[in-house]
Amino acid sequence: LKLFLVIICIIFAGIGSLSASVFMQKIIDDVIYKGIINGYSSVKMTLVKLMVTLGSIYVIAAFSSLVYTQHLAIITQGFLSRVRIDMFDKMEGLPISYFDRHPHGEIMSTYTNDVDSIRQLISQSLPQIFNTLFTVTVLFFIMCYYSLYLTAIVVISVIFIMLATKKIGGGSAKYFIRQQKSIASCEGFIEEMMNGQKVVKVFCHEEESKKDFDKLNEALFSDAYKANAYANMLGPIIHNIGNILYVVVAAVGVVLYVFNVKNIGIKSINGIEALSIGTVVTFLGMSRQFANSFNQISQQINAVVMGLAGADRIFELMDQEKEVDDGYVTLVNAKIDEAGNVIESDTRTGMWAWKHPHQADGTITYTPLKGDIRFFDVDFGYFPDKIVL
Repeated sequence: LKLFLVIICIIFAGIGSLSASVFMQKIIDDVIYKGIINGYSSVKMTLVKLMVTLGSIYVIAAFSSLVYTQHLAIITQGFLSRVRIDMFDKMEGLPISYFDRHPHGEIMSTYTNDVDSIRQLISQSLPQIFNTLFTVTVLFFIMCYYSLYLTAIVVISVIFIMLATKKIGGGSAKYFIRQQKSIASCEGFIEEMMNGQKVVKVFCHEEESKKDFDKLNEALFSDAYKANAYANMLGPIIHNIGNILYVVVAAVGVVLYVFNVKNIGIKSINGIEALSIGTVVTFLGMSRQFANSFNQISQQINAVVMGLAGADRIFELMDQEKEVDDGYVTLVNAKIDEAGNVIESDTRTGMWAWKHPHQADGTITYTPLKGDIRFFDVDFGYFPDKIVL
């Protein structure tokens, strides 16, 4: 229910951001232009109605933004709370071999960096993308309503924007995923060195530790540098394409107006009419908003990629098989009966025995516990190529 309310409020907030362009055309054509011809006293009521309507839309949009940001925070934090609980429950049931394969700092990075990347994805990126896609869709139909000529120019610019986003955004996404892994490796190494600082000191391993850390830190620097270099490159490119679009729309609109070219659009589908100054000015604002919308989407791509990378690492932990205790031999209090057999006792006797039920015939045997443990030619490791003892 809260998520549905968030979506509705995002739509109302998007309508508020679209209102200015539409009302600009109304004010220019129905108020300023007609006021010059017929006198401004004849358009006072029209101006008042437009301003009241626009102000009401802005108030509703502002209230909608307040509502959806508050509810989205509740949804996001509730979701992340359940994720952390599920992660911790799963971690408590994992075998020791998992913790031998994964440094503690790397696991901690899953709880902190990866969870935070999902928080940014849910609370910021997805609402922004949904709002922007709604804005772009509505803007496109509004532009088609006013003029197909000028809409065609905007569509051509969008093609260039999408090509630039695909080329540069792909490189940015690749390095942001590597950055997440490098952060986990770096934090894992730091945590390991902090826990083993006494051992490092005893064996004079300080310089080697520094060299190992420098390698991990250099890898993190390289991945973060390349990721942000691509990300910071995409924004200015799209922004400049938007500037070029603004100039082209202005130039073409003026030419169409000066030469009284008949306009084609949904608005004039039943009858061809000339392109008005209000339509040109409105298109300038919509073209700028259109380009800015794609720029906003491109800025969220990195957050989406990082969020998906964080989710992938979290699900990697959640998909681990839990350790199952298949043991059926238990240690019990025991005593010697009159026949000299070892039997189980309900009270503490100071004697212990291993209770071993046999599944084949259902019988139970008791083996007295003796403090005599010997190891011969024993080695141990979770993996054959990594012997611990």
